[in-house]
Order: sequence, then C-alpha cells, then structure tokens
Amino acid sequence: MSVMPKPIRFSPQTKLITAGIIVALTILFIQHIEHVLPPFIAAIITAYLFNPLVSWLQRRVKTGRAIWIVVMYVITFLLLYSLFTWIWPIIVQQTSDLARAAPQLANQIADFFADHQELDLGGFVIDLSPLEEQLISLVRDLGTWLSGNVPGLVFSALETVIYILVYLIITFYLLLEAGHLKRWASNLIPAPYREEIGSLGRQIDAVFSAYIRGQLILIVIMSVLLYIPLSILKVPYALVIAVASGVLEILPIIGPWSAAGIAVIATLFQTNIPFGLSHLGLAALVGIIYFTLRQIEDHFIIPNVMGPLVRLHPAVVIFAILAGGALAGAFGLFMSIPVAAIIRIILSYLYRKLTDQPEPPLPPITPSAEGEASAPQQAIQ
Repeated sequence: MSVMPKPIRFSPQTKLITAGIIVALTILFIQHIEHVLPPFIAAIITAYLFNPLVSWLQRRVKTGRAIWIVVMYVITFLLLYSLFTWIWPIIVQQTSDLARAAPQLANQIADFFADHQELDLGGFVIDLSPLEEQLISLVRDLGTWLSGNVPGLVFSALETVIYILVYLIITFYLLLEAGHLKRWASNLIPAPYREEIGSLGRQIDAVFSAYIRGQLILIVIMSVLLYIPLSILKVPYALVIAVASGVLEILPIIGPWSAAGIAVIATLFQTNIPFGLSHLGLAALVGIIYFTLRQIEDHFIIPNVMGPLVRLHPAVVIFAILAGGALAGAFGLFMSIPVAAIIRIILSYLYRKLTDQPEPPLPPITPSAEGEASAPQQAIQ
C-alpha cells in the first residue's frame, strides 16, 4: 500500500519563528559585508531614478531597453567628463584656497567684532558679542574640515576601478530587467491582495521618486542660479559657495539659512568690492539675492519639479526634520520629508483598515511596453 505524499504545513508559530530567523540572519550577513555594499546600493538608487526615463524612451521610439541604456551611459560619461575636466578642478582649487584662508578669515572676524560690538538699527541696539565666538569657531572648524577633506579619491585606484565597474554592470542589469523585477516583486504578494497592495506601493513610489528626482534637479538649478550673481559680484570662492548652497537646499528650513549665512559672511570680508558698494551693502545685496531665489524656488521651481505629491502640515515638517536629524544626522534631515509623507500614506491606509472604512477608488493604471503598471501622480493628492 503506497503512502500518499503530504506537503509540510507550517503552523503560525513556526512561520513566525522562521521569518524571524531569516531576518536575523539577513541582518547579520549584511553587517559582515557592508564594506562591499556601496556600489550595489548606488546601482539600485540609479536604476530606480532612471528607469522611468528609459521606459518612456522605449515606449516612444519602440526600441530595446539595452540601446537606450547604452545611450544614457554615453551621455552621462560625456557630462561627467566635462564636469571633471572643467568644473571639478576649480572646485578643488577654491576649496583648498578656502581652507588655507580660514585662519585669516577668523582673524578678520575678530577684528570686525572688535570695532563693532553693537549694531544700532534706528535706536534698537543689538549686542553682537555673542556672535563673535560662534562665527570664529565655525570658520576655524570649516577650515580644519576642508583641509582634511579636499575632494579627492577615498579608495585606492584599483579598488575604485573595481567599484565603478561593479556599479556600472549592476545598474545596467537592473535597468534592463526592471520590468521583470517589478513583476517578480508583485508575484510575491498573494493574488487576492495584489491589486490593493500594488496601489499602496504606487502611491509610495510616486512620493519617493518625485522627491528624490526633484531634489537632484533642485541642486543643479539653484547652484547655477546662485553662481551667476555671485561671480558677477566677485564673491570669493563663488563656485564652491554656489554648489554648497545648492546642496544645502535639500535640507529643509535649515539648509537655505545656512547657505545664505555662508555667502553673507564671505562678502563681509571680501577684499575686492565691485560697483562701489560697501561691505555691508554687498552683504545686504547677496542676502536679497538669496531671499529672492528662495521665493522663486518655493513658488515656481518646487511646484513644477516636485508637484503636489509631498503635502504635509508645516508643524509636521518641522517635527519630521528634528526627528530625522536626531535619528540619522544629515542623511535623516534629507530623508525626513519623503519618509514623513510615506508614513502618512501608510497610517491613512492602516486607519481605514482599523475603522473598517472602504478603500478609495484605485487610481487609473497606464500599462507600459513591458506590461508594467504606473499610477499617475494624482494618486496622492
């Protein structure tokens, strides 16, 4: 008498224990190989950001993904080559000059405060002495940091080449197989819940991708818009200050004020003052430029680059920034806004489940050439 085969069935407790063991082993494994992860993480981020562009080009021109990926690689190489042969040497030179000039700038600040202990604004007197020590300490710390972190290679030449090759290869395959990877991830979800969870995932993807791409575009736009007036006004280290200001723009609230403060301090001790302006007049003009560009950014650039996806109350934004900075430093400040928006989406979903409320209508799905599905941005308004 033959025995019918019987599949192994896990009890709920066994499933929980198995999942816990898998998670623990995965974390332990990642901790032991974290030094080789950067090129893979960079490849995942790059593929995530550029996959919509490759998919759009593929749909419009009806050619293979591999061709457009190669074209993108060639264009990116040409852009990076231009960057490293033209802009990068200037940044390195100005960064080195700024590091060497930091002690002299600190002495100039001390001399300035020695002659200006108070600021009289129409009878309203402001004591400037508390600022002296803070500014001098800031400039000296900046000089020390720059002297030890002038842009250069972090790894050995061989290690750098290997990491770059791994990054390029992994990025290529991730972009090439993006459609299959999405379908594979979708098939991991049980079929009855696939549509609902897929809708939630598309909402999260719309917020996250719009924010990351928007911030990268914002860095370039603000750096260029700031470099032009700073160079016209002959502000020292104009390129470094403009690029630093563009990067600081990604830190909500704190970044723009810090960027403007750096530029204004540089103008206060500028030796070559153009157009017959005084130091204070030049500093005020630079401050006005930063304020004006900030208004343009808030009312024109950000709404058109990022759209209305990340909608949070100002109080929530401030709390998210403080929490992100406390938990993960500068990276937490950068990621605080999209993470807060994603948490809002998830909490709204869980609230509907806890209160047995009906799900809102699913957003329309636009099929792509590969059978993927992408929800429009209106899904998160």
